[in-house]
Amino acid sequence: MRLLSILKPGLFIYECVRVLLLVLILILQGNQPEPVIRVLFAAPSALFPLMALFIWLDIDRYKVFVPLYLAGKSIGIFLELGWSIISRQGTMIGSLNFTSIVAQLILSGDLFALAAAIMIYKCLQKPDMEEK
Repeated sequence: MRLLSILKPGLFIYECVRVLLLVLILILQGNQPEPVIRVLFAAPSALFPLMALFIWLDIDRYKVFVPLYLAGKSIGIFLELGWSIISRQGTMIGSLNFTSIVAQLILSGDLFALAAAIMIYKCLQKPDMEEK
């Protein structure tokens, strides 16, 4: 139970930082053509901090959001990996491009967020030992 009290706010803080980084990338690349398409692809990311906030505030009431959060993170990781492979992105060490570095940091953060959400989900599945 102590682990959940650290994971839930940590998940929310990570999601807020992630959205702020995505907004920063959109602002820095605003002079490139088709910024509206980038905004459309980044807009669903605003739902993840909301889900993390609800999971943090009242896990019993909003526990149905955890599988939705897991599905969204899994799809996001799959898409980010596909984009990295298709665009032939180098590693963080190999390239000094700010956008690729931030994208790879977000990908690794998403992996940790997925792991944290899986731990939260597993703790919800266990029956509470204190009730016996």
